[in-house]
Amino acid sequence: MTAKISLRSVTKTFGALTALDDVSLDIEDGTFLSLVGPSGSGKSTLLDLLGGLAKPTSGEVLIDGKPVTGPGLDRGVVFQQYALFPWRTARANVEFGLEGGTLTKRQRAERAREFLDLVGLSGFEDHLPHQLSGGMKQRVAIARSLAYDPDVLLMDEPYAALDSQTRELLQEELRRIWKRTGKTIVFITHSIEEAVYLGQKVAVLTSRPGRLKEVVDIDLGDRSNADLRSAPAFVAHRHRLWELLHDEIRRAA
Repeated sequence: MTAKISLRSVTKTFGALTALDDVSLDIEDGTFLSLVGPSGSGKSTLLDLLGGLAKPTSGEVLIDGKPVTGPGLDRGVVFQQYALFPWRTARANVEFGLEGGTLTKRQRAERAREFLDLVGLSGFEDHLPHQLSGGMKQRVAIARSLAYDPDVLLMDEPYAALDSQTRELLQEELRRIWKRTGKTIVFITHSIEEAVYLGQKVAVLTSRPGRLKEVVDIDLGDRSNADLRSAPAFVAHRHRLWELLHDEIRRAA
């Protein structure tokens, strides 16, 4: 079976600096993969390669077995900065990615409402970004990326600027959306706890140059546990990832 995403011996250099070195990774369709690594390990560079915003110096980046040659509607990207148009309402921001397609104006509006409802923003369609909290803005950004139905969702530390309560709420929301839509998600985070909570798998990059150190399978069993983050399986996975990252941070120092 062909992987949804394949990185084959991918190296990316910027002049004399090697950001990623010989990274090979397969991600199956419908997988939620968290990506962690020390600062400067090439996490965002890897996401840029997947999004078609940059090209590898050597190696191949494949989606459904086909080389990535640039951005495409098969991939949605959510950044840490919300990147919303301040003069557009929440609904109009979500509609942006649908403009120029085959949908009528009415169909675009209906689809935008559908996805704002999916991210819990029903009733806020006509609000401008300055009228929304940080967490709500990020929900709009997620709805915008989902509205044109990409197969793959690429997320670069989307919750880093949010307070802890909002962050945990949106983590739960994202898992619900992922289970409902079946998207393949690659999620960059600096938080080990967030990586464990969200990911089916966690890929760990080494310190610069970024190489794939290990892919850890996450099995938390019954997720109905209200205190999941204190469950033994959660604590064990978190500790394992901490050990992997601590070795890299110490080596870089």
